[in-house]
Amino acid sequence: MNKSWINILFIAIIAVLSFYLRIDAYLINNSFFQDEVILFANIFSLDYLSLIKPYSQVAPYFFLVISKFIASNIGITELCLRFIPLLSSLLSVIMFYKLSKIVFKTNFALYIAIFTFGINYQLLFYSQAFKQYSTDVLIVILFLYYVVYNYNKLSGFKHFTILGLLSTIGIYFSFPMLLVIPAVYLALCILKRTQIFKIIYSLIYPILGLIIYYVFNIRFLNNSEYLHNYWQKGFQIFSLEFYKMNFDFLFTYYTVPILLVIMLLFGFYYLYKNNKFLFLSLLFIIFDTLLAAYLKIYPCERRLILFLLPIILIIAVYPLDNLKKDFASYFIFVVSCVFLLNGYFNFGKNYIFGNISYVRQDVKPLLEIISQKSNNENVYIYYGAISTYSYYSMIQNLPKAYFATYPEDENLSEEFLVNDLNNLPKGVYNILFVKGSNTYERDLVNIESWIKEHYKILDTYKLKSAALFKIIIY
Repeated sequence: MNKSWINILFIAIIAVLSFYLRIDAYLINNSFFQDEVILFANIFSLDYLSLIKPYSQVAPYFFLVISKFIASNIGITELCLRFIPLLSSLLSVIMFYKLSKIVFKTNFALYIAIFTFGINYQLLFYSQAFKQYSTDVLIVILFLYYVVYNYNKLSGFKHFTILGLLSTIGIYFSFPMLLVIPAVYLALCILKRTQIFKIIYSLIYPILGLIIYYVFNIRFLNNSEYLHNYWQKGFQIFSLEFYKMNFDFLFTYYTVPILLVIMLLFGFYYLYKNNKFLFLSLLFIIFDTLLAAYLKIYPCERRLILFLLPIILIIAVYPLDNLKKDFASYFIFVVSCVFLLNGYFNFGKNYIFGNISYVRQDVKPLLEIISQKSNNENVYIYYGAISTYSYYSMIQNLPKAYFATYPEDENLSEEFLVNDLNNLPKGVYNILFVKGSNTYERDLVNIESWIKEHYKILDTYKLKSAALFKIIIY
């Protein structure tokens, strides 16, 4: 078998594995978790034009529009609403391969990059979640592919016009493009100074698009005190905990982050030597992300920086594309092997033994119990589970329920729950709790104890992030 066929075989195996893992995760059809349910409320309650305004869970305008179109014309089931994230994830595998083929000169580095990308847990998780983060990854890869592939052709108005239009469209598909676009344009300004007027011309398109988006959307996000408080850890860029938190998220099954730091340092060094444009673009993207976090414009935290993963992988794997018979090459090879093989082993072990889970809120088994209840039973829904129950009532035959009083202050949630239960008519009740509030853990423990003291519990069903009590109120 010649080398070309071996290369095709390796690529095919990695592609099949990457596609299989994503489709398998999607077809498990897990329960919607709270963020997915609230995001669905956007597309269900608003018309297409109104979706440009931020509402509850925030997502880019085009992502919401396409999701609404699918829900309106195909269905509002989990699989329908999660189709765009799945498709984005599958396409990102293809596009990351195409981008990697341009970047890497050796098949060895290419295999490592696309294999690591293909089995990354967070990329797999968000391929089956009704959130925009898989789309963020795809759009950033597509944009980088276009500019890297056409870098030498970027001289005429045609290519700069296309670049400007792609940048504008990208903003409406992905918020992180607001960090990526300035980085790439800055790199172009430095390396293509003779084309500065065409670069400025190209920038007019995304600037106009950004102004419109800012007026109707972004300015409300930037002024949201709630979002600033919720994502406060993502602004602390001078804290080691900040970097550990993001490393643990992006590289779930990998250990020893210092090894990744070494790989990145060597990666930047070799990129500087071999590919100035890519070096500056990727460096500026990371710098923009950290600067935005420092200025409290965009939190650099966990899923919000999933778009950085393909960038980090390219930088970290790039030294393996430059191996020679010297001490530095032997050193980076050993460091890379220890880091990468550790992650591969941990992922494989957990996958084989069924320890990889994509469940965030496993409520559907409890809803099945509720749907089979007898006629003399009632249903009471914890305030943090109201949106989840409302969504599933649209696609399942669920009974009408008593909804908990939403507490004016979540710290007083237990008081409101006790008052609700004391005022319910006598009878048998299924009380559903779903994790989706800040006080869930405390309320679950306290209310269970309170119920035992005042009423009789007939059955208890507890899952990872949901619970159901069947009780008698005398």
